[in-house]
Amino acid sequence: MVVLRLCLPLLFLANLCLGQNTEFTLAGEYQGRNVYVQNPLSPDKVNFCVLEVYLNDLLIIEKPKSSAFEINLSEFSIGQSVVLRITHREGCSPKIINPQVIRARSRFQFLSFNIDENSINWFTTGEEDKGKFFIEQYLSNQWFTGAEIPAKGTLNNNHYSVSPSHHSGENTYRIKYVNAEGKIVFSKVERFFSYLDPVSFYPTRVDNKIYLSREIPFEVVDPQGNLITKGISREITLNHLQSGLYYLRIDNRQESFFKK
Repeated sequence: MVVLRLCLPLLFLANLCLGQNTEFTLAGEYQGRNVYVQNPLSPDKVNFCVLEVYLNDLLIIEKPKSSAFEINLSEFSIGQSVVLRITHREGCSPKIINPQVIRARSRFQFLSFNIDENSINWFTTGEEDKGKFFIEQYLSNQWFTGAEIPAKGTLNNNHYSVSPSHHSGENTYRIKYVNAEGKIVFSKVERFFSYLDPVSFYPTRVDNKIYLSREIPFEVVDPQGNLITKGISREITLNHLQSGLYYLRIDNRQESFFKK
C-alpha cells in the first residue's frame, strides 16, 4: 500500500511503506544552501534511523552514524531541479531542518536569460500582479543589486531588456524575481566577458572628489571593511571623510587612496 502525505506547504513530501523500511522524497528547485537532517535512533536504541540518501537517484550517503548530518548540494545552480530520497527504518522519522532550500516549483518560471555587450534579456511566464525584478551582479565577492524593474504581471510569456553595467573581464549576473507576497525566485547565473578597458580613477590623494573614467557601480570602505558609501556614478564626493587611508571597490577590484 502506498500512503501519500502532504506535510509542508509549497513542498511535496511523500512517505512510502516498503516492507520493514520507509522512505520519503523532497522534490523542487535548489535555493542556494545545503540540507540539514536530524537523524534520531531507531526503536532498537542501537542503530540510527536513516538507511540511505539518494540525490537525483544517485546514492550519496549510506547508514550515517550520527544524530545529525548535512547533504551537500553545492554542485547545483539556483533553480536547478533536485530530488532527495531518504530511506529509513520503520518506527522512527528523520527530520529535514530546512526544507525551504528545496522549494516546490511555482507557476512562475524564467524561460530564458542571456547577456550581450549592450543588453540583459530574459523571458518569463506565470507572473503575478505587483511582482518585481532585480538585476544582481557579482562584485567584490558579493551580489550587488542594481536596477529594479516592475514585472508586467501577466501569465503569458513576457520579455524584458535592460542596459548592463559591465566591468572589464568576466561579468556574472542573475535576476531575482519577488512576487507581492515576498516569495523569491532566482534565474540561473549567466556570465559575459567584456573587452572594455579597465576603469581608471584619480586622484589617489583626494581633496573632495574621486573621478572615474566611466559610470560604474562603486563602494568606498574603511581599513576595517566598513562601508562608507556606494552607488553608480562617474564622480564620488568624499568631502565628509576624515583624513586617512580608504579603499575604493570598482570594476570588480579594490584600490587604495588617501583622503587629505
